[in-house]
Amino acid sequence: MNMNPITIAPVFPLGLIILLFAAAVAAVGVQYRLSRPKLGTKRALKLSFLRLLAAVTLLACALNPSLMTTAVHKLSPAIAIVVDTSDSMGQSGAGDPATRLDNVKALLTEGQSPLLDSLGNDFGISIYGLSDSLRPLQSGDLAGLTPRGQKGDVAEALQTLSTKNSVVVLFSDGNVGWRSSQGPKPTTLTVAMGNPGAYRDILITEIDAPALAFRGREVIIDIKIKSYGYQDLTLPILLQESGKLLAVKDVRLQGNPAELATSLSFIPRELGRKDLAISIPHQIGENIFANNQNNLTINVVRDKTRILMVSGSPSMNYRFMRVALKSDPSIDLLSFVILRTPSDILNVPPQQQSLIPFPVETLFIKELDTFDLLIFDNFNYALYLKPEYLDSIRSFVEDGAGIAMIGGPNLHSEGGDNLSPLGDLLPYRFIQEEFYRRDSPVGLRLTRAGAEHPLMQIADYSSEDAGNLFRFWQQLPSLDGINLIEVNESADVLLQSADRMAWPILTVAEYREGRVLAITSDYTWKWYMGMVASGKGNQFYLRLMHRMVRWLTKDPGLDPVQIILPKMSVAAGQETDIRIRYRSEKRSPGANAAIAFSVFNPEGTKIPSELKPTAQPGEHLVSFNPARGGIYRIRVETPDGTVEESMVVADFLASLDAAPDHGQLEKIAAATGGKYLTPEDDLVREIKAYARQGEKNFIEEKHLPIWATPFVLAIVVALLSSEWYFRRRWGLA
Repeated sequence: MNMNPITIAPVFPLGLIILLFAAAVAAVGVQYRLSRPKLGTKRALKLSFLRLLAAVTLLACALNPSLMTTAVHKLSPAIAIVVDTSDSMGQSGAGDPATRLDNVKALLTEGQSPLLDSLGNDFGISIYGLSDSLRPLQSGDLAGLTPRGQKGDVAEALQTLSTKNSVVVLFSDGNVGWRSSQGPKPTTLTVAMGNPGAYRDILITEIDAPALAFRGREVIIDIKIKSYGYQDLTLPILLQESGKLLAVKDVRLQGNPAELATSLSFIPRELGRKDLAISIPHQIGENIFANNQNNLTINVVRDKTRILMVSGSPSMNYRFMRVALKSDPSIDLLSFVILRTPSDILNVPPQQQSLIPFPVETLFIKELDTFDLLIFDNFNYALYLKPEYLDSIRSFVEDGAGIAMIGGPNLHSEGGDNLSPLGDLLPYRFIQEEFYRRDSPVGLRLTRAGAEHPLMQIADYSSEDAGNLFRFWQQLPSLDGINLIEVNESADVLLQSADRMAWPILTVAEYREGRVLAITSDYTWKWYMGMVASGKGNQFYLRLMHRMVRWLTKDPGLDPVQIILPKMSVAAGQETDIRIRYRSEKRSPGANAAIAFSVFNPEGTKIPSELKPTAQPGEHLVSFNPARGGIYRIRVETPDGTVEESMVVADFLASLDAAPDHGQLEKIAAATGGKYLTPEDDLVREIKAYARQGEKNFIEEKHLPIWATPFVLAIVVALLSSEWYFRRRWGLA
């Protein structure tokens, strides 16, 4: 017979309890001796026994006796069901419209014996989704679960689950990240989804292209290609720009699966951003078409800025300007100086002359389009250039190049009704009565337009300190000679004379796609010498010349509107922020706020976007959400003009390698002491077998204090009440 043991846990030291017991016995003995003469021996013993029994019962409670009971319990292990929800799980098998994720849902929740129900009766079940991160799910979430996201990190997920789960069941196609680590890893059973033998796909896995290319230089783009399900296949790789074929190359894929590396090349002839597409024609039976094409952008810039400068005579102005341009390693300068005019009479045979003839036809017909900027310095071009050459120059500027006219007494005086082909290109007309003035020094005054124009930001002053900026230009050395002109309405005067009659000194204008600049003096070299003489060096003059070149050749760094694209790649469905920096060159009130922003998807349709200011003055933030991959165009319209930029948005399937990798699942199962399974296996039996290995038993002990029961209290009360009753009956109370 099993008896529950009784344990004691004295509330007082055991010696004290014995001492109290002895004192109680002694007190009862004294009571017996005092009451025996009055009551007799029998009655005295009866009262003493009742008191002794009550005292013993109370002292027994001080021993804190407890009745101990035990119970054996079984602890069922917790099972974590991890469902791979990355992009590759959205692929279907051959002839099967259901995706791999759909098949996982069916195993877990459908059929006569759904896996979740079969396991949930005996074990604690928790469900998780795994893609970019591990996230908990409820059983009701499975129906709406969709495949989206990058491949998940199984090693990191197992470390997270190891604290609460002894068994993990991973449903995946094997496109997961895995690294064998020393951290805790629960036993993992992997269930392989997808059919590697039926999967067919050709994809571009990697493109290595320079973000920056130089005009006229070969650009090489390295490409890696992979194929599944095709044997000994020859196919073309196409490089296109807005549908125009730039290059094509045939490659042969051998084996299954097959992988190869190749390259395409082209030579960009135009400046600007090139929106390119590398594609492979779709093949019969391919599971994914989106990864047959990748978009990229390459910004084509000048290797060097090519400048053609023609000076009407050797002068100090020509000398210092040439020194300034030659000091910039990014400039390739070709300069000519006219030493005699066609009207000069020389009594020397041409073969004996040391001066070479001016190669006008070569420069202005054959080679002009190879330059970025044309500078006429105090040059009477009407004496040397035929109308057809001037037409070529006008087309040169119309197509986006720049031209600078530097003044002097030899500068051709366009004016009146008989304009040359350059007449409507130049932003000014000469005052015919007084073409060139050289009688007294001319001081300088910066205009409001000049204070806002990026070309004139030479000194270390901000627009917020405009007083110092105006004072800086006023303190420059005066000019000894200027051409007298009047400007067109479309031109901006940035610098003018400080005389009572404000004559334009530095004027700029836009002409079609190109830019025009005019300096109506051949004494700007004094700015160089004057700054050096005052101990401030020659940096001001050099910076002015360099910024003139940059503005005329449309250097993006000087544009009033700058579109700053995200540094990280942008994926479809991802909220995207673009920064716009705008500094107006117009003087209209509120011009800085007059920004219109548009975003166009790859089909050319305008999509919703939000424009909001930031804490930085002149900066705005644009947010939009691209729904699909491709090349998106961003257009900013301001009073200064329209600027467009393009941005590549990656489709979430564009570089997806969704071939089932069941070998990866075998590695995970082996490394964690689990087992590799397929949907055809008896999953319930296999999972339960591994789960029961983690079952644990524990014994629960309960201690019931005997003194705390009503029965003990009733005994003490009964004993004391009986003693009092007999004492009263026998006349002692």
